[in-house]
Amino acid sequence: MIYPFPSNIIWCYGAYQALYREMRGIDFYEGLPPDINSLSNALIVIDDLMSELSGDSKLTKLFTKGSHHRNLSVIFVVQNVFFKGIRDISLNAHYMFLFKNPRDKSQVMNIGKQLYPGKSKFFREVYEDATSKPFSYLLIDLKPDTSDSMRLRSGLFPGDTFFVYQPR
Repeated sequence: MIYPFPSNIIWCYGAYQALYREMRGIDFYEGLPPDINSLSNALIVIDDLMSELSGDSKLTKLFTKGSHHRNLSVIFVVQNVFFKGIRDISLNAHYMFLFKNPRDKSQVMNIGKQLYPGKSKFFREVYEDATSKPFSYLLIDLKPDTSDSMRLRSGLFPGDTFFVYQPR
């Protein structure tokens, strides 16, 4: 899935979980590591730190400069894509994974309106189809070199049925 695979995996958490003890080959930090601005060739997962890091310039730099110039891949797990202080991060993300959220579909629909103006029905139908099963997701690929025909996908993992969604 990731090629070339990074030499370091860094997991930044807001709430410790016992499962972390079983995960080998990963460096765990409560919050961001102190040397975050000098890391390179790494996969960085930022989990449950949305409130703590909103508006943090270090986090924004990871997405705007670090990922491009230091060979960093950053996964930022958020519950609210429009949370105050993370707009620059959202605009610089290469991938978004949307999961089923029966509580607030307006965020998803706003993303759809931004990506497909005038085709919000298409995006809603894609989202509903891709997230119809428990723990399923819709991948939005925002990399500049991705073909428009490959922007919306699901079923990426082994054993899943792979889907590509395209406007009619």
